[in-house]
Amino acid sequence: MLILQRYVLRQGLLASLLSLAVFLGVISALFLAELLGEAAQGDLPGGSVLLMLVLRLPEATILVGPLALLTGMLMTLGRLQEDSELVIMRSGGLTYRRLFRPVATAAVFWAGGLLIVTGWLSPMAVERSAGLLADAARTAMVAGLRPGQFDRLNQGRTTVYVGGVERRSGELSDVFIQHTEDDSVQLLTASHGQLWLPGEDEERYLLLRDGRQVQHAVDLLDGSIQEIRFGRNELRLPAPKDISIDSESRHRLPQLWPPETPAHRREWHWRLASPLAGLMLGLLALPLSSRGPRQGRHASVVMALVLYLVYSNAVHGGLILMERHDSMQGVGLWPIHAALTLLLCALFWRHWRSW
Repeated sequence: MLILQRYVLRQGLLASLLSLAVFLGVISALFLAELLGEAAQGDLPGGSVLLMLVLRLPEATILVGPLALLTGMLMTLGRLQEDSELVIMRSGGLTYRRLFRPVATAAVFWAGGLLIVTGWLSPMAVERSAGLLADAARTAMVAGLRPGQFDRLNQGRTTVYVGGVERRSGELSDVFIQHTEDDSVQLLTASHGQLWLPGEDEERYLLLRDGRQVQHAVDLLDGSIQEIRFGRNELRLPAPKDISIDSESRHRLPQLWPPETPAHRREWHWRLASPLAGLMLGLLALPLSSRGPRQGRHASVVMALVLYLVYSNAVHGGLILMERHDSMQGVGLWPIHAALTLLLCALFWRHWRSW
């Protein structure tokens, strides 16, 4: 590979990595807000937020990886043309085939990286997240309680106050609980309490000792008040919000082929969509970078963004259609990839003729 080709390849990959870092930062901010909301509801311990955010990075990479390559290559080729470097390269004998080679190399490497992420890293992250959520569901209450403050759990239907918390043993002191269910309200107070997780059961129980339980209707005029004193009371706590994870997303790519169910077939097409998009959009950067002498390079970036949005929405629309038909037959997402391939060939032919 010529020095100029290595220069284009190096600058293109560097700009693509920087674009990927920016896009991942934006997506991670959205994921962080979602995770903080789950932690505030008591569905996730606060100490697990950063780990869950890291485990969702493969998902974010699948979403923005192709766009990052397209943006990085466009910025690189646009800068070369704006600074007249590309004109000097052409006058020095750089053929279109030689310029195509580093762009194609970057696209192939990038698509291979996305294939590794979608085929192996993403399932590993999903499986680890599922285990973390299962553990968090069992311990989220004690992990989220703050001594001396009122904490709202179970989507706001349960209010808990504790005077003190022993994190290791789960021992609670000066416990106050208010739980609203349908048209009744329960108030419980106890001098001591402890979170109880029997065996591998996902249900959580709260053991209260030396306390009082008061139950009444939401409207005090519509019912009587019941009061009970107890020495020991075991309460089944409301289960945290269920965060379901599809079993197909835990499979490695080789395990999805041949597909055994329509869900496996949809997952197979979704896993291949990002690497194929990275390959074709990376190649598409070369003809899209062509512009007039006074035309800014940012116009091509806007055009590429619109093209990516149309393509990604078409992919998600195709997945929705596959889910509705729920069949093992059909063309899947291949017509969408074929349409982008035809557009790529047409733009390459036009760019090559004008070179």
